[in-house]
Amino acid sequence: MKGFRKKLEERQREVNSLVCAGLDPLVEKTPGCIRDYPEQEWQKIGRWMINIADAVAPFSSMFKLQRAHFEAISEGEKALRWVIDYIHEHCPGIPVLLDCKRGDIGRTQERYREAHFGLDGADGATFSPYMGRDCMEFLVSPKFPGKALVGLCYTSNPRARETQNVKLDSGELYWEFMARKVLEWAEDLGVAADAGLVMAAAYEEPKGSGKVFYGHLRRGRELVGDKLWFLIPGIGTQGGLIKETVKEAFRGPGTIAINSSSGIIFASQRENYAQAAADEARKLRDKIRRAGGNC
Repeated sequence: MKGFRKKLEERQREVNSLVCAGLDPLVEKTPGCIRDYPEQEWQKIGRWMINIADAVAPFSSMFKLQRAHFEAISEGEKALRWVIDYIHEHCPGIPVLLDCKRGDIGRTQERYREAHFGLDGADGATFSPYMGRDCMEFLVSPKFPGKALVGLCYTSNPRARETQNVKLDSGELYWEFMARKVLEWAEDLGVAADAGLVMAAAYEEPKGSGKVFYGHLRRGRELVGDKLWFLIPGIGTQGGLIKETVKEAFRGPGTIAINSSSGIIFASQRENYAQAAADEARKLRDKIRRAGGNC
């Protein structure tokens, strides 16, 4: 059975794209033509996301679903599972990551494992490592082989620097310590082949200042090499920089996936919403290629 990272690598080679399309719906941004359907809200949301998935699939190597955006909808889990099942059936070469950032004691992580890999049917999930090794260990089971376990490390929200850049007595920054720990746990647990880190895109801060920050990507590669793949948020509406991101993080197919959610799925709220999403996914794919992200 192929693991997540092998599927990602093969898909990236197949379509020459590093794009991860984020399917994170907001009810208030549902296209009018979808709102007019005589269906329950969860069905409308599911239909909307499925149509987007169909449209952007030719330009995407991965899908990421933010679970909270479905949980906030009445019966939203039905929509989530419908979308995941649809992708698996109609786009079988594209892995699906669930963005849920779970992190709790072992017994609770086991329940999340059964929920997200069993009931939801996701090919992988993000997790928060703050409560230690249990957060990763109890997501692992022979029942669910080859799942991607992606630890939060250096995230794209600016206020994360308050905690992630704290310097420890060892001289390391906290996020650097966590990068090493996730790799250590993954190797001990025998799941390093599919494990990954959330690593923000290169960025300019403040915007317009010309001060570009990409050292976290370079340092991340120094710490974990190519043993872990990077899920890279922050491109698109958050203003992340593609060229610097690709240069510092990309080490060939299967080493990074560059996520864009709002920039793709909210490209239009008119009847052309699916085509507009496809156009944005294609544009992002092409920008990444021109920056050196060829597979």
